[in-house]
Amino acid sequence: MKRIVSVLLILTVLLLPSLLPAAADDAARPSILQVQTEGAIVTVAADEWITAYCVTAKDVIPEADHPDWRPCGGFWFSCFKSDGAYYVRVRDKNGAVSDAVPFVVESGFRYVAEAEGLDHLTKPIEDFLAENNDGIDAFNARIAKSATDAGLYTRMAVANVSMTLLSDMAGYGMTLSYQPRGNFTKQGNWGLSPAWGTHLSEQEKDSAGTYRHYGMNCGTILVWVYKQAGLNVSNASGCKGIYDFGIHRRQNDNKLPLDAGDTGDIIKTSTGHTMMILDRVDTDDDGLSDSYYVLEMESPYLKLKLRSLYSVRLCTLYDMSAVFDDTGSVKHSLYWWSGSFWIPKEDFPSYYDADAVQYPVLTDDFPMFRTQLKRNCLFGRFLNL
Repeated sequence: MKRIVSVLLILTVLLLPSLLPAAADDAARPSILQVQTEGAIVTVAADEWITAYCVTAKDVIPEADHPDWRPCGGFWFSCFKSDGAYYVRVRDKNGAVSDAVPFVVESGFRYVAEAEGLDHLTKPIEDFLAENNDGIDAFNARIAKSATDAGLYTRMAVANVSMTLLSDMAGYGMTLSYQPRGNFTKQGNWGLSPAWGTHLSEQEKDSAGTYRHYGMNCGTILVWVYKQAGLNVSNASGCKGIYDFGIHRRQNDNKLPLDAGDTGDIIKTSTGHTMMILDRVDTDDDGLSDSYYVLEMESPYLKLKLRSLYSVRLCTLYDMSAVFDDTGSVKHSLYWWSGSFWIPKEDFPSYYDADAVQYPVLTDDFPMFRTQLKRNCLFGRFLNL
């Protein structure tokens, strides 16, 4: 009898873990259902409501308050990522973190940092493209497609537009010229200016040099990029610069810590020079972000630049969420289309896909999103989990 009892006790000890409910840490963790990559746009769907996500270059979990945890709210999110291999995790409202899912981004964009090896236009871009069996209309159509593929009015669209411009020009060994007072941001100005690269009738000078060709300056190129993505940030009275359009309720309430920037946010130097973040980047190979890829019109030409967090230590970083969400308090002061950061459908050029030009509908309907993922499967790469 004692032997039987001993055996039963031993069996109870061995089987008890399997008979008990799963530990809370295992049972309550969210799961990633699907990862889709289409060009540089990554879309991730989870099985429950998530409050944050992180994309890291290695299989590491950032500290809970690390800025690589990007806020979100819903069953899914999309983001822009430069080419590379990554891991994605999501976090729920209870702080539980999912397992990592690996994915690879192969966008086809040419990432030429610092415009190395590129020349800048010294003739009208319209003539230059014609000489290379290309044209303004075809280039504009590519810009429009990059915006609509990413989703108009979004952070991903401004990054996709930026990289399409940089990459397509780099394919010709070229980039755009800087001009101190360059401007192509009026209401009817869309796409490429045929005059970019044209010789100036009078040379212009500033503290950085002498300029002989027509182009854009550091602020107007950012206004131009936002516009191609369907976002209206035209200069107007009451705003000192593009970064002020990110104001939520009062001046400077959209300032961020310098390590907390995301795609589409604006960095301003102490001299007023501006640049736009395209992506968070890991350069020291520890998996966590320590730099930004930025779009920067820096004398004498436009470039993709890798900016370390140390290099922007004396700058100011501005959150532009209020523009993407169309919630900013200063949208009534816009010079064109006052009252909304979202440019209306009827004012887009004809080369934009009319079906894609519509105000975004923010929805948390996960089944509908799952249907959309299935519909898009022919155009992207899926990890079916």
